[in-house]
Amino acid sequence: MNQLNVRGDPAAKKRIRIGTVAIAVALLPLGLLLLASTAAAANTAGSWTITPRQSYQDSTSTTTSTAYQTSVRAPINADGSSNFPAKRGVIPVQFDLLSGTNSTATTTRTYDPPVWQSIGSTPADPSDDFTAAVFTPSTSLTFDDVASLNATYAFTAGDCHDGSLRWTVNVTHNTASQNVHIYYGDPGGNQTCSGAASGSGQNLITTGATNRFEIQDMAAPLYRSYADTTAVVGGDHVNWVGLILDSGFGGDQKANVSDVTVNDNTFVPKTSEVISTVTTPGTFTKTCDLPQAALRWAKNDNTPTGAINEAESIQPKDTGQYYRQVDCKYIYNLDVSSLNGIGTYSVWVNIGGTNVRQPAVFDLR
Repeated sequence: MNQLNVRGDPAAKKRIRIGTVAIAVALLPLGLLLLASTAAAANTAGSWTITPRQSYQDSTSTTTSTAYQTSVRAPINADGSSNFPAKRGVIPVQFDLLSGTNSTATTTRTYDPPVWQSIGSTPADPSDDFTAAVFTPSTSLTFDDVASLNATYAFTAGDCHDGSLRWTVNVTHNTASQNVHIYYGDPGGNQTCSGAASGSGQNLITTGATNRFEIQDMAAPLYRSYADTTAVVGGDHVNWVGLILDSGFGGDQKANVSDVTVNDNTFVPKTSEVISTVTTPGTFTKTCDLPQAALRWAKNDNTPTGAINEAESIQPKDTGQYYRQVDCKYIYNLDVSSLNGIGTYSVWVNIGGTNVRQPAVFDLR
């Protein structure tokens, strides 16, 4: 543990042991911290991490849905080799409809709320030694720009002692990494975060219950005012800001913590997310249960290939956007004059706003 002499403490020449979290966070790449959530849109932009990461459970649900495919019928060749004359007439577009049942398996990860604790009574288990919510700004931020540090908390086991609960602001000071600690609680006598010494829900920069600042490893005074602190590090670049609970070595600590906020950017723990969706298609078979379908077409290019190999048609053209349903198939006599001149075209059956595979492809020359 990193030990700091409490030279400014009027109670006694005791020693507060700051846990290893601030040092470890300062030295380890932030990429090693486990991402809990991205910050919501805020003027102070950035991302949050929570360590240890939230525990979670995965569950998978399966749903089924009807899916469609189409099969192109003559006179258009299914292989796209049809080439029609563009002089006059219509192109009969006909499809069979095939239906199948898709099965979709969706795996959802549900997260438990973060557990704020620092447990020293289980030395063989390092996973519960500390909890830290760390904000990393994505735009330039100086110590002077950190106008508000807020958290709502209530201890359910133990209390503030030996340097936490606290905020730590890591800055670059004279080219080196430097921690500035802002403490909750009353350091005099039996240190406590209870009652008037709490500071829960208050802005610890300006209106905290005790409003104590410490520039770690810097000469006296040990505890400084905000003005004295900004005089030293006010213009320094902020690398990260963390709310840290890590004094379990002096007695177990557990707390309910919420509304962890840097300026206007609040840590939002994850609740749930879809981590995978796998769709397994069923077997498609021809159906005569034809839903209403609209005709959709697109011009692929202006260059038809090959010679005309389809006869002109003088059947009556269809109007409107919907296919007729005749003898268990979709039919539409497409007016050639409604197309955009010679080229290659694709024509689809559109059901419920979705173009169904497979289109009819032909050339117009």
